[in-house]
Amino acid sequence: MNHIIIERAQNGFTVCVDDPKIVAKNQKSDGPWVDPKLEFVFDDEAEVIAFITKNLDKIIPAKKDDFASSFDAAVQESDEEEKAEESKK
Repeated sequence: MNHIIIERAQNGFTVCVDDPKIVAKNQKSDGPWVDPKLEFVFDDEAEVIAFITKNLDKIIPAKKDDFASSFDAAVQESDEEEKAEESKK
């Protein structure tokens, strides 16, 4: 799961994110797990917002197929089969 953690630091803010490339590599690899955490330091809120705005799609990419979409597709398929069976009666 990709996520963003924002914390207040003594002199600004830290933003921790998962590198999607490392996450994907970890999911496909049988080798050792690599920590995907990247940490960035910013002086003020405006820099944090600008970073997140610019990089949100990279940090949390759209998933083509996840549990929720697979579940929704299965439910839709089941509903279509049910309707087909009812129409035969």
